[in-house]
Amino acid sequence: MRFQNINIRNILNDALNYGGIIVDVRDAEAFAKNHIPMAINLPLEEIKQGNITLPKGKIVLLYCENGGSSALAARILSERGYRVMNAVGGLKEYRGALTKKRTS
Repeated sequence: MRFQNINIRNILNDALNYGGIIVDVRDAEAFAKNHIPMAINLPLEEIKQGNITLPKGKIVLLYCENGGSSALAARILSERGYRVMNAVGGLKEYRGALTKKRTS
C-alpha cells in the first residue's frame, strides 16, 4: 500500500480537513515534553510490535522529530490497511504552537 506525504506545517489544517487523527510516533518521554496540539502518542516501537489501537476508518497523520520514524510508521500502517499521511520534516520543521509539559 501507499501513503501520502504532507508538509508538517499544514498538519493541523489537514487533520481538520480530513477528520484525521494526529499521531506522534516518538517515545512517551519526548511526547510528554512537547507535541503538536490534538496529537496522541503511539510510539514507533509499539507500531512495530503491532500494538495499534487506531480506527481504520480515519486518516492517520503521522509525525516524529525529523521525519524518518514517521515515514517508517507510515509504511507499516499502510501495509496493515490504514489510510496514512506522513508529515515530512518532523517537529524540527513545524512552526506552530506546541503543547508543553507544565513544570512547577
